[in-house]
Amino acid sequence: MTDPQWQDQVWGTAVEWVMRTHGTMNPADLKELSKWLKAHPSHREAYEEAARVWLLTGLVPPSNPPSGDE
Repeated sequence: MTDPQWQDQVWGTAVEWVMRTHGTMNPADLKELSKWLKAHPSHREAYEEAARVWLLTGLVPPSNPPSGDE
């Protein structure tokens, strides 16, 4: 069983990253996002889900997360 507080924290961070990726991000930001996405499988899952939610609500244009190969 996963800790709900941890899940909330991961979700919140994912939402923040989705918002940031639709703003201005420099190479250091992209590297930081890539590192966060690689840190735990749930990070990428939460990021992708947050991106889908934002797209469905029409709040942001589509974007692809970094591949993690940077």
